[in-house]
Amino acid sequence: MSKFGLFYELLAKMPGATKEEIVQQYSGGTSLSELYERAPRTYRKMIEDMKRLTKSESRDEQMDRLRKRVIASVAGYFEKAGLYIELSRRERLRKIITTACRAAGVNELNDMTEAQMQRVYNEFRRKQKTTEDAEEACEERIIKRGCLSAVVSSKRP
Repeated sequence: MSKFGLFYELLAKMPGATKEEIVQQYSGGTSLSELYERAPRTYRKMIEDMKRLTKSESRDEQMDRLRKRVIASVAGYFEKAGLYIELSRRERLRKIITTACRAAGVNELNDMTEAQMQRVYNEFRRKQKTTEDAEEACEERIIKRGCLSAVVSSKRP
């Protein structure tokens, strides 16, 4: 990696920021190479600040991914439970988000903490699994109790 490789890598993760603006902020008007050569301590501070800024953006991306997982888990449960009957796409999404917020005890999806999102995600995945297990049991029509089992026929004599 070149001596400015890390700088440009971090700059690419900062949409809207330009090299000139950042260098100006830290050096007062010199070029990137002058800042690197004449003020290495300031250059390192600039790099550390850029790392911190891009790290917080990745935190936003992580929270966005968790929100999408929550939405997918609630939607999966609703689909398995048959709660989507005759709803438009917009109504489905509104129902999913409202349910997720109610489960977490917040008013807005963006207000959920990471722990709340994990809890809601896990709960609706568990509900989805339970619904799948119930469907399988209904399809098999087998009742098991201890070491005894019986096959239930759907035909009436």
